[in-house]
Amino acid sequence: MHRFSVQSLIAMILAVNLSLGMAAAPAVGIVTATGSFTIDSSNITGNATLFEGNQIETGKNSSQLQLNNGARMQLAAESRGIVYRDRLVLEKGTSLIQGGRTSLVEANSLRIRPASESAGAQVSIRQSGTVQVAALRGPVRVTAANGVLLANLQEGKTIDFTPDSAGPAAPTTVTGCLESSSGKFLLTDEASLVRFEVLGASLDKEVGRRVQLDGTVTPVPDSLSQIQSANAKELSKKCSHHGTAAAAAGVGAAGAAGAGAGAGTIGAIGAAIASHAVIAGVIVAGVATGAAVAVVKTTGNSSSPTTISPSTP
Repeated sequence: MHRFSVQSLIAMILAVNLSLGMAAAPAVGIVTATGSFTIDSSNITGNATLFEGNQIETGKNSSQLQLNNGARMQLAAESRGIVYRDRLVLEKGTSLIQGGRTSLVEANSLRIRPASESAGAQVSIRQSGTVQVAALRGPVRVTAANGVLLANLQEGKTIDFTPDSAGPAAPTTVTGCLESSSGKFLLTDEASLVRFEVLGASLDKEVGRRVQLDGTVTPVPDSLSQIQSANAKELSKKCSHHGTAAAAAGVGAAGAAGAGAGAGTIGAIGAAIASHAVIAGVIVAGVATGAAVAVVKTTGNSSSPTTISPSTP
C-alpha cells in the first residue's frame, strides 16, 4: 500500500508539472517551409507546431506562419522573429502580412496591421533600424506602441519609419490643409494621411490654407488623433483644388465615410504633398507611390525573389 501511494504521488507530480509546462507555453499555431529553419536554435525541416514565445529564424527559404487566431504571415529568407498568439515580433529581415485584421507584426516598437480583411503588407527592418512598410493590397495602419497613429497607408504606398523618441510628449510636425467642421479645427497630414483634431490655438484665419503645425499628440479612438499645437506656420494661402491629401485619402471634413473615393487625386496634388512628417518622435517619410515590392517566394527546394505589385481593380 505504501509503495502504491508513493508511485501515485510521483505520477500526480509529473502530471501537474506537465500541465503547468503546457499552460506556460500554449500552442499558438504552425509553421511550414520547403526546406529547413530553426525554432529556438533547434533545426527543423518541413513543419512544426508553434508555442508562445518561440523564436523562428529562416535560412535560404521563407517560412509560412499560420496562427490559431486566423493570422497568416510569411517570414522571408534570412529573417528572424518571435511568435506570440496574436502577433509576430520581427527582429531581422522581412515579413509579409497576408491579410486580415487578425494579422499583426511588430517591428522596432511599431505595430503594423491591415485595416481590412483583404489587405496585406510587407514589413522590413533595415540595417539602419528604419522600418519600411509597403501596402500591397488595401489600407494598412501603422501605430506606435502607445497607440499613436503614425500612418494610414493606401494601396501601393511605401513609407519609411525612423523612431527617434517615443511617447505623446515627443515632437510632432505635420503639414496639410486646415479645415473647420462642427466647431473643430481638423488637418490631415499629407505624408502619413493621419487625421488630427487641432487643439490649443485660435486658427480661424488659417482655415482653408496649407499650414505646418508643431506640437504634441494624444491618441484618441476612431483613427483620429489630437494635436496640441504650439505653433502654426502658413505655407500657402490656398489648398489644392481637390482638398489636399485629405481628399486623396477619402477622409475629408465629413470623415472616413468616403474612403477611396478620392484615391485618384493624389497625382493632382503633386509637389504640394509634404515629403515627410514627424509624429510622436517618429520620422514618417514616403518612399515611392505605386512601387513594386520584392518578396521572397519559396519554390521547390530553393527560394527566389518574386516582384509583387499592388492589385488593381
